Amino acid sequence: MSFRTLIFVAAFFTCCGGALFLPLIGILGYILDYHLSPGAQWWEAAISGYGLRYSFMLAAFTAIGIAIHHRSLRYGERLLTPHEWLMLGFVAVVLVSTLIGVSATEESAAAQAGPEVDPPEIKMLKVLIFTLMLTHVATRVKDLRFVLWAICLGVLFLGHKAFNAGSGAFVSGRLNIIGGPDFGEANGLAAHFAACLPIIGVLFLRSGWKGKVVALSSGVLAVNGLVLCRSRGAFVALAGGMVAAVIMAPKQYRKVVLVGILVVAIGGYALTDPGFWERTSTITTSTEQMDTSAYSRIAIWSGSVSLFWDHPFGIGADNFTHVIGDYVPEFSGKDAHNSYVLCWSELGLHGIAVYLAVLVSAGLLLRRVYKGCQTLPHGTREEFTYLAYAVSVSLCIRVLSGLTMSRLYTEGVWWTLALPVCLWRALANERADVRQHEELLDLETKPATILGGHSRLP
Repeated sequence: MSFRTLIFVAAFFTCCGGALFLPLIGILGYILDYHLSPGAQWWEAAISGYGLRYSFMLAAFTAIGIAIHHRSLRYGERLLTPHEWLMLGFVAVVLVSTLIGVSATEESAAAQAGPEVDPPEIKMLKVLIFTLMLTHVATRVKDLRFVLWAICLGVLFLGHKAFNAGSGAFVSGRLNIIGGPDFGEANGLAAHFAACLPIIGVLFLRSGWKGKVVALSSGVLAVNGLVLCRSRGAFVALAGGMVAAVIMAPKQYRKVVLVGILVVAIGGYALTDPGFWERTSTITTSTEQMDTSAYSRIAIWSGSVSLFWDHPFGIGADNFTHVIGDYVPEFSGKDAHNSYVLCWSELGLHGIAVYLAVLVSAGLLLRRVYKGCQTLPHGTREEFTYLAYAVSVSLCIRVLSGLTMSRLYTEGVWWTLALPVCLWRALANERADVRQHEELLDLETKPATILGGHSRLP
């Protein structure tokens, strides 16, 4: 058994056991496990025969820890916020779609029964359970910072792995085999790198020199990995995210944001090569200049409109690749390469309505956090502003990535959509603490005034 295996085993069981005493430890372990994808690592082979289900065990121990310490959790008066109800509603739509959608052929059923990848309805149910645990555990600013640091460290691992990837990890000149199901191809990995950059940037700005070193390393490796993926969709999403970052930046931080974006742009340009620019240059609406991949997407998206008119209530989760060939025969079996096209095709009109409602709700909740934190003391107000800003820009990149990639059932996307709830609950708790502190001060000063300046309080 290698030293890396021993470290992983020790960390894994520490997180499982620690979750029983502090559920946040289980949350952090789950996030790190998501990025590590232990089953895809060579050092996991020594323990693969024990049948350990890492993410399941971490989630189970975290759930038990939550049950044990539920009285100490500070999630407010509401068990579920309206935003959480919307997320639950989306998962319900996915589950129902499997009942009212089209029946899969025998070949389709065989393709969907892969042992390593859960079908969307099962995956989304698992994602919902974890996101609800996240929104009920990470309800303080310090908890949120731990969550964001776990994401940063996960990206550091993925970036390091991308940096050291051998020739076997590249397909058609692109980094295409890294991590688990959500990072199993270039576009997915690139989209995750792009969406995490705002979070890493804020951690860099808000940390001491040690934290800056870690965040900087993570950011540089993420940009390098993004370039290696040669994902046009991620490139466009990141460019749009940079514009959004400038527009949404609070005035007092706008100069810092502009400098940060300039550094990222220069650093990213220095890491590019002719192959990157050759592929990126095909982002065009001219049919004559499009490559096969870009042209196929336009044809598939057009075919999805006819598919929608025939099946307004959806064809069922995970059925797009098996049905699109009926409308665009030359691209049978192809992916939608668009989260919104995939959503209205598989989940129907009600599915796309609920999904868009979730996106809008997340944005409105972040706006409420922005406004609500203005009454807090300066240091705390600045902390909330930066955190809400990081999540807002990350969410913009996720939304833009969905225009050219199928990220509808991606776990990381739903974490980003859940973080506004964590921020809102953290803000409510911070306000309650401030009020309690003010009330204690009042109790201390009132007797002193009544007794001529001599308080009898201890």
